[in-house]
Amino acid sequence: MTARIVERESIRYTPAGIPVISARLWHRSQQMEAETNRNIEFEIPAIVIGNISEKFEKLASDTFYRFTGFMATKSLKSKSLLFHITGFSSIE
Repeated sequence: MTARIVERESIRYTPAGIPVISARLWHRSQQMEAETNRNIEFEIPAIVIGNISEKFEKLASDTFYRFTGFMATKSLKSKSLLFHITGFSSIE
């Protein structure tokens, strides 16, 4: 997914010492649906866990990046989705 960071919390650590950052990403694109262009725009909550947290913390918030990861519920009892970022790269 291509997106830019619109909100990012400070890095925190789990009791086991694993770095975690919570964030919100903003995506905008144009997609084809029923042979018509459709403008897509949304914000999505995201989380970065592990060694890539330090690199994520340094990313500029005014730049679009290509994020990879997976969707999961926030917790076992929640139905809200959270995008878990497992990688990212700059878009040139």
